Parts: sequence; structure tokens; C-alpha cells
Amino acid sequence: MAIANLLMNPCLIEGVKTVVFDNDGVLIDSYEANMVYYGTIRRELGLPPMTDAERYYVHSRTHDEAVRHIVPADKLERAFQVGATMDQASLAPYFKRSEGIREFLCWLRSAGFGLAVNTSRGTSMDLVLKLTDLEGFFHPIITSCKVSKPKPHPEGLYRIMREHGVRPDEVAYIGDSVVDQRAAQAAGVRFWAYRDQALEADVHIEDFWAIRAAMQRCYKGCAPAF
Repeated sequence: MAIANLLMNPCLIEGVKTVVFDNDGVLIDSYEANMVYYGTIRRELGLPPMTDAERYYVHSRTHDEAVRHIVPADKLERAFQVGATMDQASLAPYFKRSEGIREFLCWLRSAGFGLAVNTSRGTSMDLVLKLTDLEGFFHPIITSCKVSKPKPHPEGLYRIMREHGVRPDEVAYIGDSVVDQRAAQAAGVRFWAYRDQALEADVHIEDFWAIRAAMQRCYKGCAPAF
């Protein structure tokens, strides 16, 4: 297992041109916001609190998949109505930017790396980036609303590679779930796991300060020369 640090083998992180990020659990800590959102839907429908397994599921899936997983079929129409009437901005206090992520993104951008997002989140993505001061770093931003097949299907990663003009071996996808792992494997890109050593990954990242330091050592803090 390779854990990102200053002493790691630089071969593991060399040759990257584009870094793709998952959103929930990687760019931002949205767990509490998601629990409030889906918990409210359950409560409004008179359903009991989610189980631990349901909490894990909704945190890593699309909105549609999550609602269908935690709500009985005969209550789905009402569930989607409740979700649609909730003010996403009211969840702002529960969104937290991951420690060190903005500094990492600033360095990556200045060093010449391409940056993109591939997330299961849908229409709320722009608001989330605005609330956490992460606007302007990424292109494209692939959400579940912009693909015909969401993760773990590799469609989103394929689109990013086409737009950036890069090969799979030149892409590192940073994610925190088995859904992200499978998407990376299906697309043939490198998978860097964030804070979950149980995932199968080329590199495991415990914090963004460590991976930034490792990449600065490898790339000498300058625009990568390929």
C-alpha cells in the first residue's frame, strides 16, 4: 500500500497531467448535509431514521438512486416533492471544505495541471462550489445530470479525458468510495483513494497537505514538462 508522503516512490505520481476530483467526501465534507437532507425526506414521510448502511449508500450515489433506495415505491412521488421543496442554501452550514484542498488546488493550477470534477451530485453542484469558495478551478464539471450513465460507469471520466486531450495513464482520479474506485478501474485511469485504506488504489491520501508535498517534490513545484 502506497500512502502519499515525502518519502514515497515518485514513480507512483509521475506523468500525471490531469487530476479529477470526486466532490462529496473529497472536495467537501458533505456527510452531515446529506444526512440532514435525506433524513428530512424520511421524517416528512413518517419513516424511521436511516440505518448505517443506508447512510453510506446515499452519501455515494446520485440523488435519484439515493431516494429510491431509502423510500418505498408507493411514497416515491411524495419523496421527490419533499426534496424539490427543500432550500439547498439552508444546508450551507453543514458543508465544509476539506482541510488543505484549496491550497492543493491553487498549487496544481499554478503548476499547470488540468483540473476536473466527476461527481454523483446533480444540480446542486454549482451552489456547493460557491458556498465552499471552490469556484473557477474545474473544467469540465461532470455531474449525474450531464451523463447518460452515472458512476461507476466511466462515461464522465471518458468525457474529461477527451476535453483535456489526455490518455488514461495521465489521469489521477481522487475519490473516497468503491463507486469511485470502480469508475477509475473501468476508465483505466489511476485511482488515488482519499481517507479509506480499504479501497484498491494506486495511492492512498490521508490529507491534502501530504499529497501536495509529495507532488511538489516530484514536479519541483513548476509546470510539469512532458
